[in-house]
Amino acid sequence: MPPAQSGPRDPAHAALVRRLRADDQDALRQLMDNYWEPLVGFAHRILSGSGDPEDTVQTAFVRLWSRRYELDEAGSLKAFLYTIVRNASLDELRKRARRDEAQKSAPPPLSPKTPYEDVQGAELNRLAAAAVARLPERRREVFQLVREEGLSYQEVARVMGLSAQTVANHMSLAMADLRTALKPYFADQPSSAGDAERAGPDREQTNG
Repeated sequence: MPPAQSGPRDPAHAALVRRLRADDQDALRQLMDNYWEPLVGFAHRILSGSGDPEDTVQTAFVRLWSRRYELDEAGSLKAFLYTIVRNASLDELRKRARRDEAQKSAPPPLSPKTPYEDVQGAELNRLAAAAVARLPERRREVFQLVREEGLSYQEVARVMGLSAQTVANHMSLAMADLRTALKPYFADQPSSAGDAERAGPDREQTNG
């Protein structure tokens, strides 16, 4: 997402941006007091019941705070916030559409699991979560955005400021790492060593 576009300089706005860049949380609270309700209404109109508009607006302010050092004194914080809320709301609509489509094509439910199968499934979930937590930070973030948030590689690339190919490389390495970590549960599956070896030449590309 690009920084707020430059425009006519507003002394009050410039001062607020300087306060944000100086880690002044009161400046963030001032922005929230001014724009929280209008932004919630804006998100509500886009989402139309498909998500929580307050969560979306909270995400917008978190993103603003995380990017405070990039803000332009001659830009528009209002436009910046509305852009983030719009993009986050549209992302939520796309994720909801993908979930709905997946549910339509999902196979019929299987027979109820036995208590033993429930225990095995819970243990596998625990091991998978632990394996994800052990991934390198950027690789883990890519994996979570793709698998847990439902973003496409292109969307993750925009969010993280990477190329789509770099995102694909991170995802490939993450899957290889997880297959290795969970190999004891899938002894009948081919070894992931070949996958990891094939991914090797791309490792240098994941530094972006």
